[in-house]
Amino acid sequence: MKKRNLIEQVLKTVRSYEMLKAGDTVLAAVSGGPDSVFLVHALSRLKNKLKLKNIAICNLDHGLRAGESKADSAFAGKLAKEIGLEFFHKSIDLKNMKHKGISIEEAAREERYKFFASASALSGAGIIATGHTLDDQAETILMRFIKGSALKGIVGIAPVREFGKLKVVRPLIEIEKYEIVDYLNSANIGYRIDSTNVEPIYFRNVVRSQILPFLERYNPKLKRSLFNLAEHLREDFNFIEQAKSKILAGKSVPGAMRVEVRLKDIAVQPRALQKEILRDLLEDAGGELKRLSFRHWKEMESLIRHKSSGNSVDLPGGIRLTRFADKMVFSKNMTLPQ
Repeated sequence: MKKRNLIEQVLKTVRSYEMLKAGDTVLAAVSGGPDSVFLVHALSRLKNKLKLKNIAICNLDHGLRAGESKADSAFAGKLAKEIGLEFFHKSIDLKNMKHKGISIEEAAREERYKFFASASALSGAGIIATGHTLDDQAETILMRFIKGSALKGIVGIAPVREFGKLKVVRPLIEIEKYEIVDYLNSANIGYRIDSTNVEPIYFRNVVRSQILPFLERYNPKLKRSLFNLAEHLREDFNFIEQAKSKILAGKSVPGAMRVEVRLKDIAVQPRALQKEILRDLLEDAGGELKRLSFRHWKEMESLIRHKSSGNSVDLPGGIRLTRFADKMVFSKNMTLPQ
């Protein structure tokens, strides 16, 4: 089978999703692995064609793999020097940092985006490019499906996403990892291998090494099928998000401890939209979305449709949802007025 021109594919992806425009400064997140190394290589090759103002590299050492992660950071720094790009680096000791109620993987992600924000400010880049591939997308969708995610999770990794003032783009999202490794090996471009990627202690590694290969026996193009599924579902999700935003405009403030919505604004909505409205309001009130069960959803649905004023449902995170005659109120650690 003829190999794809991966540089042209990156260009096609960038243009298709409107990731970059002329005059942009891009900060590439580089771990030293094959995906991020290829990302920098591709962006450098396309800098003139995309009319980018500047490209820089950032690297965060989480301190989870002792000398190995330090060596990865040194490799990233050397790569930046060889290409002639500005390099932004930070080392942290993630294991000894306090991250209440979340996994080490989630904590790593939080710290990574904090670093992105600070590195972006220093570099003058408003855009972060990450090396997420089609494999990462397929693994993420499958993981969330297995764990029982809602629509928001099943759409997977967004090719373009806003994080506050930052724009995060994934130019490699339509390329498979094996293609990248083949490209780098053929071009004699060095990269680092993370030894923990094969350890079965992380769920993602089990999905990558065992579950996906097993399922690919029945559909060799499963990764592409999952990618296409996410793209179709994202269209539905974006439609729901736009409708939800109109309903909730000015009605909720994150961290307010008490949020409400008019009963008539939610009762008449399709169930898919109702769920997204309830999810946002619960999060704004300080609830714990990850602990929401199917039973919680059925109780909320029943409260909206059948219960009388004054009835309530207790939800994860110490939140109580109470129905009144004309509104639904989420409250945290406080007494509701009658």
